[in-house]
Amino acid sequence: MDRKTFFNKEAQNWEKEHRCEKEQSKLRKLFPYLPVGKGDRVLDAGCGTGRLIPFLIKSIGPTGEIVEMDFAKKMLKIAKEKYADPNICFIQSDAQHIPFTENSFDVVICFALLPHIPDKQKALREFNRILKPDSPLVVAHNMSRKELNAFHKKVKGPVTQDLLPNQSKMENLFMNAGFRNLSIMDKPSLYIGRGEA
Repeated sequence: MDRKTFFNKEAQNWEKEHRCEKEQSKLRKLFPYLPVGKGDRVLDAGCGTGRLIPFLIKSIGPTGEIVEMDFAKKMLKIAKEKYADPNICFIQSDAQHIPFTENSFDVVICFALLPHIPDKQKALREFNRILKPDSPLVVAHNMSRKELNAFHKKVKGPVTQDLLPNQSKMENLFMNAGFRNLSIMDKPSLYIGRGEA
């Protein structure tokens, strides 16, 4: 089974598991680290069933736009059914081949996605390409690297080896993709990697 099939099969369970108050509380703690402001055009890469939308829509205001992108059609379908705001658009695409022009986003958020991307360097270059100069990419997880990697190793299927690289490797990936001012925070229940295009 490949990753796309896996995530399409998991879509309904994913939505049920992440609607609980415990998961919502984790997202509320994560969101202050996401640099989203009024009028921003935001790419929510690997958006899944749209967990970040309620937080993002408040931050961008009436003039902003959220692009929800995922390669799993069934994840996107659930997100679309929940949210019909005119400031949100949905696109099925892979982070390694992003169908947008250069310098077209103010912020890229890569939440709970990077370990699942086979060619991380290619994806980070794509994120850099579509970001406006000096704009941020945020790689975020509501687990530490250690917690996340241990969790994935227990999951059966194609994500067992989908691991978050160590700090040195992450720094190299970001720098080789052209990002500057890299910072990484890795602590229990929170991982934030940030760089500027």
